[in-house]
Amino acid sequence: MYNIDNMQYFNVVTKIKKTLTNYIRFLLIIIFVMIVFVIYHGGNNRYGIESMENGKDKLKEYVSKKLEKKEEHIFPFRYFKDENSTILPIVAVTGFFRGDDAKKLYQEYLDNGIFVFGITAYKSFPKKILHESEDAFHLKDDFDYVKNIPYWLCCFRSPENYGFTDENIIEDISESDLYDIDTEPEKKKKYDFIYICNKDGDNCPKDGWNSINRNFKLAKECFPILLNDYKLKGLIVGRVGCGLEEEYGDKIEVTDFLDWYVLQDKMRESTFLFLPNVQDASPRVIAECLVKGVPVLMNKKILCGSKYVTNETGEFFTDKNNLRPALDSLLNRINTIDTKKWWMNNYGVKNTSVKIRNFLYPACPDVLENVKEVTFLL
Repeated sequence: MYNIDNMQYFNVVTKIKKTLTNYIRFLLIIIFVMIVFVIYHGGNNRYGIESMENGKDKLKEYVSKKLEKKEEHIFPFRYFKDENSTILPIVAVTGFFRGDDAKKLYQEYLDNGIFVFGITAYKSFPKKILHESEDAFHLKDDFDYVKNIPYWLCCFRSPENYGFTDENIIEDISESDLYDIDTEPEKKKKYDFIYICNKDGDNCPKDGWNSINRNFKLAKECFPILLNDYKLKGLIVGRVGCGLEEEYGDKIEVTDFLDWYVLQDKMRESTFLFLPNVQDASPRVIAECLVKGVPVLMNKKILCGSKYVTNETGEFFTDKNNLRPALDSLLNRINTIDTKKWWMNNYGVKNTSVKIRNFLYPACPDVLENVKEVTFLL
């Protein structure tokens, strides 16, 4: 007869062997399934690297078809390149979608792996523009730009007033930050100030887009002080036939629209830029003047651009009532102001393109890992 203790021992050992056998079978099945999965999904490439490469190839192909060809570009999108002029899979929304085509393209970009961020470069965008000079198409636009687009280059002093929240990642960078110092020879000053406001029509409508954006109403209120009281010589660009010639005679020179290169020369011939603008979120003329050594007399209420005015670059005013003290302060130190030096220390292509790259890097590290600079594609 078997001893009872030996019998119990035998049963325990048998159960252990059976359990181990089942466990080994289970492991073998798992290993087999994993091998089949890798062979099926990765071919001969372990860890799916080949699949990743295929994804990169598809992204490159899309960039070459859609982003590298200017005929495929539409408003309100802006495109970007690196320091080697390679087009990047990065696109910015700079204004309201003007129709379904733009909205569909936005989604197409996302579906094809393009990183999309936002830029405040058009009036109060992304906040609705409540002004009579603006086409009202955007008032029916139900797309939530702030919610759907986390990253923004935002130039507003108080972003929360334009719909931005703590969910948004914001950096104060404008396209105009990318100007480099003007190296053209200096020109003899012919004008005490230059004011730029292209005409909206032969009858100079008061509610025209340029008239509103460049605040022609306030400019006209200030001209008697600038031209009559201070006896300054002014260049008014774009307002031919608006009655200024008859009112001020040879105290001003009024031109029609000027080609860009001609306008740049006129800036060089001016002592300071007069900028009464308020509804302006992309003030390139400010940068264009500062890089030429031309200070700015700026409306402090401007939507974007106030960061460019310091004691080293110009002066602020808000209306005709406080124009005089601002003008006195500017004119008293106009010969000691070095806007070029200030600009080189703060902005320029190199400084700004590195800032843009560093700002976007956390959002798309794979794209920007080996990129040093990101700048706009012109």
